[in-house]
Amino acid sequence: MLQPLKEEELNEIYTWVDQIPLSRPKKNIARDFADGILMAEIMHYFLPKLVDMHNYSQANSVKQKKYNWDTLNTKVFKRIGFTLSKEQVDSVISCQSEAVERVLKFVQARLEYYLENNANSAEKQPQQADSQMAPPLLANEWQKDQQLFELRETIEVILSLLFCNFQVLEQKLHRMDELMKQKDAKILRYQQLLQQNGLL
Repeated sequence: MLQPLKEEELNEIYTWVDQIPLSRPKKNIARDFADGILMAEIMHYFLPKLVDMHNYSQANSVKQKKYNWDTLNTKVFKRIGFTLSKEQVDSVISCQSEAVERVLKFVQARLEYYLENNANSAEKQPQQADSQMAPPLLANEWQKDQQLFELRETIEVILSLLFCNFQVLEQKLHRMDELMKQKDAKILRYQQLLQQNGLL
């Protein structure tokens, strides 16, 4: 399971987002970013020639949200040297706890790295960014996040199976307890009959 982000990390992410003029005020960051529009606006703010906002539309359906994020992945993120995994995208769309904060943290780091190393050519030759390599530390960090997401999903499946098995066992124990009570009641009834007939 992923370790919760520290309060300092969260504050840094929120401060960074608040400095960028967005079309919607930040109310609930998980829901605000779920459809990918605000992420597209952030990328447009820093790299306006790489992002055509007409490619993105506000969405309530999961299908349209995925389309927006897939468009960001193929038309923007890939050009500056990275893409988000399906697990990361799905976690943001489904508003999982701290999912968008983790993605924002990573995107911020990648943006800063890209802008620092491509200050003169960031928008003149965006096609060259496809071959950009992620800095080792960031790549390793992202890989670890992906592995942790996969591990968490595996653990959740195992826990779900264990919980189902526990429920089945609990039902069986409850049934056995009921049968034992019925058996005890029958024994008591027989004892009373024997006593009444002087046989005990």
